Amino acid sequence: MTESFDEPSSASPGARRAIFREAAVQAHRRGAGPGRPLHIVATWTRWAVGVTLALLVASVAFATSASIGEYAQGVAVVRREGRVAVTSDVPGTVQHIAVSTGQRVATGQVLVQLDDAAPRAELARVEQEYRQRLVELLRAPADDARRERLAILKAQLQLAQARVRERQIVAPQPGRVSDVRVRPGQPVAPGDAVVAVEQDTARTVVFGLFPGHYRPLLRAGDSRLFLELEGFPDSRHEVALRVVADEVVGPAEAMRYLGRDREGAIALAGPVVVVETELPADTFVADDTEYRVYDGMQGVLEARLRSETVLEALIPALKRL
Repeated sequence: MTESFDEPSSASPGARRAIFREAAVQAHRRGAGPGRPLHIVATWTRWAVGVTLALLVASVAFATSASIGEYAQGVAVVRREGRVAVTSDVPGTVQHIAVSTGQRVATGQVLVQLDDAAPRAELARVEQEYRQRLVELLRAPADDARRERLAILKAQLQLAQARVRERQIVAPQPGRVSDVRVRPGQPVAPGDAVVAVEQDTARTVVFGLFPGHYRPLLRAGDSRLFLELEGFPDSRHEVALRVVADEVVGPAEAMRYLGRDREGAIALAGPVVVVETELPADTFVADDTEYRVYDGMQGVLEARLRSETVLEALIPALKRL
């Protein structure tokens, strides 16, 4: 008699179902083949791997194509070429201003009259004495002593006339009066600017003062410059670099280059290199409003010197390759 190892007869079908799933029992009876691997990886994990790979590829592409620029900043000063600041040659007090802003003047026209009471009194005295000596010489033309005294008086007369003329500040060129910097009764010293005269062909240029160590990197025609006028942060625009000075100079020499009227308006420290740019127009736009550029305005001049890719910045050894 064969001994059976089947499930005990006392076990009911409900007990078997409590141990094995019905689907598993049916599959065992049908003799199904090997099952498929379990997919235990969640869907968000697959998306995370894909996004990570995409970001990695994009980062490598950005690092090899995007560039980082090196910039230098300097002080910018607006100047008008063809604009002359007329100065006084002698000390004195302003007696009369003969012109006004916007008035057209000719060469030699009197702009400002300084006090000339003393020079005119001296001129009147010399003229009177000269006429007396001239009459005496005409009465005795052969008198050499009188002729010699008359020659001395003539030299004194010319000197007195020159001293009267130098009390008149005249226009050195034809043009338009763009600025009057004095008022009646104001004392002036030699070299003080009193009136500015601007030619019709005047144009606007910008002088930039960069730290001297940037001179080897600044090249006219190659460097890109951007100007932002002080007080107008939205006025940034590109300008053309026209001239770069060959020498690096000290602050005092740079101020002499800009003009005496800029003394005290700019604070410089250390050696600088002077560059010159030209504005495309006499106006600029800021906050959707057009403004005129005036002589003496200041700002910041920014020059792009060189650039490198992000990858070269991270791995400097790649620059040699």
